[in-house]
This record gives sequence, C-alpha cells and structure tokens, in this order.
Amino acid sequence: MGRHSIPDPDDARYQSPDPDAGDRVDSTDSGAPDSGPATGGQRTLGEWTGSHRVVDPGRRGVSPAVIAALVAVVVLVGGVILWRFFGDALSSRSDTAADRCLGGQATVAVAADPAIADSVAAFAKTFNQTAGPVGDKCVAVSVTAADSSAVVDGLLGSWPGNLGDKPAVWIPGSAVSLARLQAAAGPGIVSSSHSVATSPVLLAMRPDLKSALDGQDWATLPGLQNDQAALEGLGLPGWGALRLALPTERDSDAANLVAEAVASASAPSGAPATDGIGAVNALLAGQPKLSDKSLDTAMKALLDSSDAAAAPAHAVAITEQQLFARAAALSDAKSALAGWLPSGPAPVADFPAVLLSGDWIAQEQASGASEFERFLLQPDQLAQLAKAGFRTEGHAPPANDVVNFAPLPATLSIGDDAARVSVAGTLAAPSGAHSTSIMLDRSLNLAPVVGALNTRIAALPQGSAVGLTTFDGSSSAVAVGLGPLSDQVDGQPRAAALGAALGSLTPGGGGGVSFTTLRNVYADAQANFRPGQQNSVLVITSGPHTDQSLGGEGLQELIRTSADPARPVAVNVINVGDDPDRPTWEAVAQISGGSYQNVPASDSPALVTALNTMLS
Repeated sequence: MGRHSIPDPDDARYQSPDPDAGDRVDSTDSGAPDSGPATGGQRTLGEWTGSHRVVDPGRRGVSPAVIAALVAVVVLVGGVILWRFFGDALSSRSDTAADRCLGGQATVAVAADPAIADSVAAFAKTFNQTAGPVGDKCVAVSVTAADSSAVVDGLLGSWPGNLGDKPAVWIPGSAVSLARLQAAAGPGIVSSSHSVATSPVLLAMRPDLKSALDGQDWATLPGLQNDQAALEGLGLPGWGALRLALPTERDSDAANLVAEAVASASAPSGAPATDGIGAVNALLAGQPKLSDKSLDTAMKALLDSSDAAAAPAHAVAITEQQLFARAAALSDAKSALAGWLPSGPAPVADFPAVLLSGDWIAQEQASGASEFERFLLQPDQLAQLAKAGFRTEGHAPPANDVVNFAPLPATLSIGDDAARVSVAGTLAAPSGAHSTSIMLDRSLNLAPVVGALNTRIAALPQGSAVGLTTFDGSSSAVAVGLGPLSDQVDGQPRAAALGAALGSLTPGGGGGVSFTTLRNVYADAQANFRPGQQNSVLVITSGPHTDQSLGGEGLQELIRTSADPARPVAVNVINVGDDPDRPTWEAVAQISGGSYQNVPASDSPALVTALNTMLS
C-alpha cells in the first residue's frame, strides 16, 4: 500500500486505552511481585511485568483521620474569624458608647480660692474638651470661686447652695485652711494634696511708707500698729500709728500667714510660734475699722484717699500675685502702690489642690478629680499660672512696675498643723466679741482710768462679757462677776452695774497682791470661757507685788501649766509707771498669748490708747 498503510481498527495495538488508565500509577518496585496467575514471563494488567508493575485499577478513598483533621482546622479558623469579627464589633460599640457618654456625665465640682479661680476655670474648659471618658461617663469639671472659711464651714456643716455642688477638689489659698479643716473633720476627709502654685505674702502700701519702714520686721508691726506716734518716729509726720488691714475675705489666707509671721517673730528664741499669739492679738486690736473684711474694701481704703497719711488704711496684707494683678489695673501703679516684705522668713501661700474624700463623691467623680489634678500640674497650665503672677516650677512670672518677683529669703514654717490652727484661731473670733475680766489696781490715780474704762465698756457690743475685780496692797474683791453686758445684775444691766462699781471705788495702797489676785481671776475666766469670743484678763497695775505666797516665777509657771489651748485665755497687761515687776508681767503676757503695754502715768493718752486696743 505504498509507504503508509491504514491501521486495522481491530488491531489491538491501535485500540483506545483503557478508560481507567488515568487512575493507574506505574512505578519501579524492588519488592516482591503481586500475587496472581502466571502467564509465561508476563502478567496481564495488575500483574508482574518484568521490572514493572501496574497498580490495581480500583480507586483509593481518603482516610477518615485526614477528614477529621481538615474539619477541625476549618472549625478553628472559622472560630478565630468570628471571634475577631464580633470582638472588634463589641469593642467598637463599647468605645462608641463611651465616646457618646451613654452612661451620662460625671460632674467634678471644684471650689477654688478667688485669686486662682479664674485660671482654674479656664483650665477646666480645656480639660472638658480634651479629657477621655471615665468608664462610660464623660467628665465635666465645674469651678466655683469660694473663700476658704466658707468652704471649711460648709464641709463641716451644711453646704451652702451659693457655692455650687459640694466639691471633690478644693484649692484654698494655703495649707493653713487645709489644717483647719483636718483639725475639725479628721485627716480622712482628704485623699491627697499637692501645691499648684505659690505666692509670698506682702504688705501693699504707698511707696513713701515703704521707704520709711526700711529695717522693720514682722515683730515690730504690733508696736507700730498701736503706738500713735510710731510713724512720726520713722520720719512720717502726721501719719500717727500704722493702720494695717488684715482682710479675711478673698484674701488667699494672706491675713493668716501674716499672723504666723508675726507670731513666729515675736515668740522668744527657741519657743514655739504660739508663744507669740499675744503679738497677733495686739496687731488685730489695732487694725483700722473698715466697713467689711474684704480685700477690695481694704485696697480702696488704701488707694482712694488723696492724703496717704489720712487714708483709712496705710497697708494691706496681700499675696504677691494679688498685688501684681491690682498693679496691672492701675494707670500709674508705680507712684501709687508698692509691696513691702518685712525682713525674716517669708510667709508663702501655696494653693494646694486638695482631693477630698466623702460619701458625696462617686467613684467616677473621684477618678475625674484625680485626672484634673494631674492636668493642673502639667507644664502648659503652670506656664499660664506664671503669666497670671503666680510662682510655678520652671516658669518665671513677668515683672511689672510694682512687683519684680525677686528671690525670696527662707520660707516661713511655724511647726505642725496644731500650731497653725492655734494662730489662725486668733483671726476666726468675731470682731469686737470679748469676754474680759478686768483686774484693777486701786493704788492708781483712779479718775482717768475709770473714765477711760467706762467709755470703752460703753462701746462694746452687748454680746460681750465683762467682769471687774479690784485689789490693793492686802486684798482683792470681785466688784461685778463675769457675764454678758445685757444680763441683769442686782436689778440693772451688767453694763450699768460695772459703771456704778467703778464710780464707787476708793484709792487703796499698793498692788501687793496682784499675782495672787491674777491666779484667782485667771481660773474664773477659764471656768466661764465663752466660745467664739476673745477671752482675756485685763490687768491694770503699777505694782509692786509683795505677797510672798506667789512669786514671779511661780506665777509664770502657773499660767504655763494651767493654759488650755482649746480654751485660750490671754492675759493683757497695762503696766503704769516704773513697776519692778515689769519682767514678770511681760513674761505672763507672752506665755498666755496676751499683750503688754507700759504707760508713763494713769492720766497719759497712752493709757487710753492701750485700753482701746486691748478692749476693741
């Protein structure tokens, strides 16, 4: 058929391959051949064919173990995917809930000293815009300006509605107020406290007075306050006594800190500051009588008079920051206003951020309060406080014509909180409220003394309590018992009874039993202590004491050991003439927290001034 022939379809060589051939695998096998019937040297399909074998044409199944493993992997992977999906969804929903404050709002109330309240309110606005939620509640800080005394009274009693919500954070002017709160409520009312900023306490005054006071210190202030010729002696004719105002409203604790400085400087060397409380009482007694106790009123009294000498106030206790702010508001501040820091350790207002603890504070509020406290202490906020005139770590305030923020001497520290509370207590008693036992030496020229006493007693508030005991060289007698002026004594008001008793006095010889008389009068004053008033014994004597049953050292020890800090009774002494007992009387006044004044004679103007001071 030529070169090519058509294959025979029946020829087995050209038949189509077995349809199952694709399932067969040929491989070299050095093992024993499969069993099966032999056909010469070859085997049919599935049989041994020399060095090769052909796999049996039947299909192989997948192992159940493999299937189970695959199913497990699928289940695991699917679980992971579902977990991640739903977990992300739930997390997203939680974040959304928090962002939208689905739990409501946690209001954090802050009560701040008026001097720093505006700055803190500005910080609160920024904090509220940027702070994250606490749980599912948004934090909203609300700031109210509040005097420290109002906050202390509110936390101890009923919280006044005009001060906003009861606070979780309190920023008083100084730790003096914090000590007062903890002394009354216990330390548990405070969680923590950190100073936000500081400001030393100065005396605001006219520039010419500042020049005259060069060389004076805190201890000399009470004398300058009560000596009608004090400023004339310093080169200021016509000025009279120093008129230093100690405002207790909106003052950032400046008055309390001045009191600490005066007490510390006036106490004997090595003695606690509380031994100088008598000097504080003298300073308070001589301060000018203004319409109220606010810083604004005191500064107006200082600046509004065209005659600086005749101004109702010559000086005002103030913080450096407050002086800085007021100077910035004056057109010609340098000629009208100056700040003077007496020599000695500087009293400093430290503006602590106090985290309070109490059942009125929820957990979210406590957490928000803590976050806000940390926010206040961050550099950005400290820088803003420095611009406002506060001293802060790492930031220098900008000087102006009145305040240059000069480096300070040592910072004043008067000891523990108990001492701070005791000194502050001298300012807490209501003005003009007295409980005074007068102890009068009959050996004096009585007419001018009686006249001055009657005048002063008549000026006292009716709520005051007064008693009168007289003595001479051998004995003493209670003329009118200690009690309120409005009470009846033998059918007449006590004020009238006192006037009658004074008018009937006859001269006696010497002051020989003055020490023993004081022993009895002091004990009676303690027994009849009147809370909320200035309790004192006023001794008016020329001496000398001659009763040997009680000497000068014994009297001092008696007063020292019988004094009760919780019921303080000051012994104020007006010593007439050249009394050899003067050292004893000075020591007794010092120990008791009273004041001492020597006057040349019974009819001297100095006696009237001393009476007005000690009974004002």
